Amino acid sequence: MIRLALLALVLTACDAPGARAEVSGRPRPNLVLFLVDDLGWQDTSVAFSGAETAFQRRFETPSLAALAGHGLVFSNAHAQCVCTPTRLSILTGENSARHGTTNWILDAAKDTSGASEELGPPPRWRQEGYREGTPTLPGLLREQGYRTIHVGKAHFGAVGTPAADPRALGFDVNVAGHAAGGPGSYRGELGYDSEGRTSPSVWAVPGLERFHGTETHLTDALTTVALEELERAVAAGQPFFLELAHYAVHVPLEPHAPWYERYRAAGLDEAEARYASMVAGVDASLGALVAKLEELGVAEDTLIAFTSDNGGLSAHARGTSAAGGGRDTHNAPLREGKGSAYEGGTRVPLVFAWARSAPESAAQRAFPVVTGWTSAPTLCEDLFATLLSAAGVRSAAPDALDLAPVLAGGSLTDERALLFHYPHVWGPSGAGYQPHSALVRGNWKAVYFYGPERWELYDLARDLGETRDLAAREPARLAQLGGELCARLAELRAPLPLERATGRERAPRPPAP
Repeated sequence: MIRLALLALVLTACDAPGARAEVSGRPRPNLVLFLVDDLGWQDTSVAFSGAETAFQRRFETPSLAALAGHGLVFSNAHAQCVCTPTRLSILTGENSARHGTTNWILDAAKDTSGASEELGPPPRWRQEGYREGTPTLPGLLREQGYRTIHVGKAHFGAVGTPAADPRALGFDVNVAGHAAGGPGSYRGELGYDSEGRTSPSVWAVPGLERFHGTETHLTDALTTVALEELERAVAAGQPFFLELAHYAVHVPLEPHAPWYERYRAAGLDEAEARYASMVAGVDASLGALVAKLEELGVAEDTLIAFTSDNGGLSAHARGTSAAGGGRDTHNAPLREGKGSAYEGGTRVPLVFAWARSAPESAAQRAFPVVTGWTSAPTLCEDLFATLLSAAGVRSAAPDALDLAPVLAGGSLTDERALLFHYPHVWGPSGAGYQPHSALVRGNWKAVYFYGPERWELYDLARDLGETRDLAAREPARLAQLGGELCARLAELRAPLPLERATGRERAPRPPAP
């Protein structure tokens, strides 16, 4: 009965409006989405800002640097400020304000928002996650003959819901993906669960029992499984879509040998040495993936998108010593980090590249990717439209833009604004870590905080660190952007915070002209 229910859900999604995609006659490339958890804009040796910074020099990511060297690096790419909203936006092409899962999820009956005396969590937000019947990226690709593979963190649906299993969402294969958004541990000796457990917890990573009792780091176990699945897909003669979604570099921060010892010897504090070693382990996974594609003879026909699901962690868990960087500094020059309204919470690494550059490849001629750097503004939902476009598939994606023109060396034809909506308290206190919405158009960013009902305005071209609030000096510009933000939220029927005193939702107050 469970299998029938899952099958019914998949068929429903495939029959939903917009799911019957148009397909071109061009070659169907293999597709890889390499998704890292909580990896910040400054957490690799690739200079996404266009110039290397001092903080970046601690990270060694030669595999990503090699990929970026023959691909396109996006300096202005964004996710939502926590994980599940981003993952569902990639999955469906919908902005989080539309799909309604505006916070991370676990139990559909329990809200995951932090505490606030004045505001409660939005009464209409989707605590269960994925909305049944919404077309999905893997589902649409599977319709066109792709073998669709998920390995690693899923976090699409709450515990007990069909969407907790990625196979209900269009994936043929699921290894290690379930409802939880983090691992109990990265240690095979502990069965990838919290230490001291006598029975599996909700945080135990499933499907990796063969590695239990070994010293295999979780990142390495996921890589091993992913490479095996690639071999099966190539042997079957099918084009494949692989989502390799690492649990790293999410907490708990745990050492990944041998890089941990190297970073400690280099003088990093304990937390930062652990963190940097986890980044290095993810980079090694990317290198192993590319090497396997080369070995299988499909590298020139495989397009890779490398990104993260939100800005880098900085409000807690990271190093706080002089060698560690200190709270809210780890994404500098960006302000704050994961969970925040500011750029440190949403700006993420993004690289598109063919696994091996081969201009004579039919797939690469049909979907060219130039080498270089672009400041084109992007949102996580754009991955939905772009990966489908690479496969020659067109589908209704209400909020997603196809980045193919940018990848080919051109520019976006649609100058739509970037919309961010996080009407929750994530957890940490401090600047930006309150319920908020934001809109970016061009170089200007308007932010609304629901608690104090306050607007802020920043010129990102001159003040990327968001240190100078120009709301009072630029009232006309704020009125324009703020009005657009309010109208967009109303159009999407976005979930809004609850006023505890009145029991009503609190909509943003349009700024005065």
